[in-house]
Amino acid sequence: MGELSRQEARLRMTVTPDEVDVISGELWRLGTLGVQEVDTGASITLLAGFASAVSANEAARQLEKFTVIEEFGSGDYLDIWRAFASIYRAGNRLVVKPPWVHYEPEASELVLWIDPGRSFGSGSHVSTRLALAQLEQLLEGNESVLDFGCGSGVLAVAAARLGATHVVGIDIDSDAPQITLDNAKANGVRDFVEASTAPLTTLTDEYNVVVANMLASTLIESAELLIDSLRPAGRLVVSGLLESQIDSVVNAFNPLRLLTKRNCDAEEGAWVCLTLG
Repeated sequence: MGELSRQEARLRMTVTPDEVDVISGELWRLGTLGVQEVDTGASITLLAGFASAVSANEAARQLEKFTVIEEFGSGDYLDIWRAFASIYRAGNRLVVKPPWVHYEPEASELVLWIDPGRSFGSGSHVSTRLALAQLEQLLEGNESVLDFGCGSGVLAVAAARLGATHVVGIDIDSDAPQITLDNAKANGVRDFVEASTAPLTTLTDEYNVVVANMLASTLIESAELLIDSLRPAGRLVVSGLLESQIDSVVNAFNPLRLLTKRNCDAEEGAWVCLTLG
């Protein structure tokens, strides 16, 4: 293939139906801009977009699965993705839309304007929608919220729009804080949202609600610090895990107890969102 470029690229791979959820989750963790599933009958082709061939190649290396890297002209893949971006719904009234997509909301709907920038996906993955729905149910107003792994800030912005008055987003990606703050400004909640790359170990505040949309392995590794960041009687919302991983995640967060479990629709896989407290 020659020297890898900094232009947009995507990974193409063939997986079995049983592998779709796990590999899609890994792709989101590895920074895909979006994952498309193409059902070919006996197998499924996954197309995962990345900001550059370099990042796509690194994701392929970590997946340790045969993949084909397809490069695009500068900006082409991003333009393709934007052309097909659409709104999605979560919970009873949350609607998430890119700024360039026109939508006429119903009176009861709460619309979030989220631009993922060049570093993050649209946020439409089922694990994000599950976390959004749970925040909608939990937040009543005036809460403090920590969004661990904020990415584009969709969960942080949603928390502020739902009435939280002190929202902190942190992420190891250096692009995340500014994108989160830009989206908070676009949604009129910039005064209530902070974002940085501060490590979880450096945070000294405690929060009414902590939300973490991560793979199960990262949740387990961070369990002690996430517990410590909760106020007494606080609630921890964890998403990004599969039904089969519930026991190991719940055990890692002892002495917190499992309070609720939110499942996705059957056709979307086995993703779940847990609330602990």
